[in-house]
Amino acid sequence: MADAEMTAELGQSADGGPPLLDYRRPTCLYCRNGGHHLQIPPDGTVRGERDERDAHIVLKLKAVDRGVVIIQGTESQRYLAMNDEGRLYSSVSIQSPLSSNSVVCKSTCFVFFFQPAVTDECFFLENLEENFYNTYRAQKYQDNNWFVGLKKNGKPKLGPRTHIGQKAVFFLPRQLEDKSD
Repeated sequence: MADAEMTAELGQSADGGPPLLDYRRPTCLYCRNGGHHLQIPPDGTVRGERDERDAHIVLKLKAVDRGVVIIQGTESQRYLAMNDEGRLYSSVSIQSPLSSNSVVCKSTCFVFFFQPAVTDECFFLENLEENFYNTYRAQKYQDNNWFVGLKKNGKPKLGPRTHIGQKAVFFLPRQLEDKSD
């Protein structure tokens, strides 16, 4: 891929290391188990979908630190998340005020500028495995080794029932043509 084709925004990693990339190209995550794409619909669920034309399989992956990503459905604007029982769901972005940008008016009102924030259940450790598939492990529950996984029927697999080596946890990122270009 040519450098001109790749669009990225540079950010600084938490430890001051090399800059991180914010990949702007739409991506699908193809699951090795059953041939489903990870789907994030607007109803808060997560599932697999075989239809490659489905708008809810188009995702945006963003690196927030080395090896740590958040996964957002571009159509639903929701983030992939895993709760304390290992269930996958999609979370709405929480708006948090930026107090450093607050402005005081003469009438002592405050104007806040908001930025999207995600919960700690939305961060996943991305790892390229020996078989060239990626795995996504919940960062918050990394000691439990809970992975994002899809069953053969497309239903999400519970985190406690996943482990490395299962087809259900292997995903192939497939970049799509950006229709906005």
